[in-house]
Amino acid sequence: MQEWIARIPGFELAAPWWLLLLPLLALLAWIRVRRDRLGKNPVILFPGLERLRDSGFEARRELRHLPQWLRWSALVLCVFALAGPRMVVRQTEAEARGIDVMLALDISESMLQKDGSGKSRLDAAREVARKFVLRRSSDRIGLVVFRGKGYTQCPLTIDHDVLAMLIDHISPQVIQDEGTAIGSAILIATNRFKGSTSLQKVIILITDGENNTGDVGPATAATLAAQNGIRIYVVNAGFKSGGSAGNLSAESSAHAAMDEASLRGIARTTGGGYFRAEDPSVLDNTIKTIGRLETARHAGAPVEHRTGLFFLLLFPAVLLLVLEVLLSNTRLMRIP
Repeated sequence: MQEWIARIPGFELAAPWWLLLLPLLALLAWIRVRRDRLGKNPVILFPGLERLRDSGFEARRELRHLPQWLRWSALVLCVFALAGPRMVVRQTEAEARGIDVMLALDISESMLQKDGSGKSRLDAAREVARKFVLRRSSDRIGLVVFRGKGYTQCPLTIDHDVLAMLIDHISPQVIQDEGTAIGSAILIATNRFKGSTSLQKVIILITDGENNTGDVGPATAATLAAQNGIRIYVVNAGFKSGGSAGNLSAESSAHAAMDEASLRGIARTTGGGYFRAEDPSVLDNTIKTIGRLETARHAGAPVEHRTGLFFLLLFPAVLLLVLEVLLSNTRLMRIP
């Protein structure tokens, strides 16, 4: 709750003395209303006024003073515009600059195993990955999917809507090779950081099995990632399942014996972290925790971004004045 409140933008005025005009406008409005009630405003007698009323030209009572309200509202907006309002957004350096994150998602057949609610491990992983992508608006995020081999589904990008769409359509059928090539996935994700100028590079590896294929082992790939300044957070998504999806191959039994020592070693080698997700809800909380860890790790000094609102107030003020002139000279023309 406190984190959400801290993200609410603040407002400040560059020239607050212009607001001293507001009491003057209020005084003028009061004088105008008083003169109208006392009938002291100069008028021109118009012959045939009753005929116009009988013809339906008289405006409804609630609309008679609309032009005046439009005029005074426009003047108030102009005063606030002159006061130089600015929206102030306070961010940490990490939030302002963002970090580079590669998601490495296991799409092996064992990820289709479902829990008691009927949601598969892959469904849960897709859901939390999508939420993570849409929450990290300042980060460049990419996606690697792997099974018996891996490939880059999406390079580092700030187009999070497209990435979220790709995550929604992930399917194990895109890779036919059997097995779980964790080392290859880490190596592919590491190579995607080439050319990255970010000082914060992170791989989030989501898997439910042990490495049993591929040309490079997880320990070797993790060492290479560490040499390139990349931290790896390993999420063990092997939560208890209530059944299986279809006829799973022998790959399922290999995945059943989780190689936690190897997964912990990957995280330890790169200075990241290891998390065990016992169910889909824990998986979601784990991804949120990783996001908070990275933000806190590189929080740095707060950075303030100011956005002027002068034209944002001036534009509607001009529209109100134009509308007031049009109504005063057409449908709501005032004839004493």
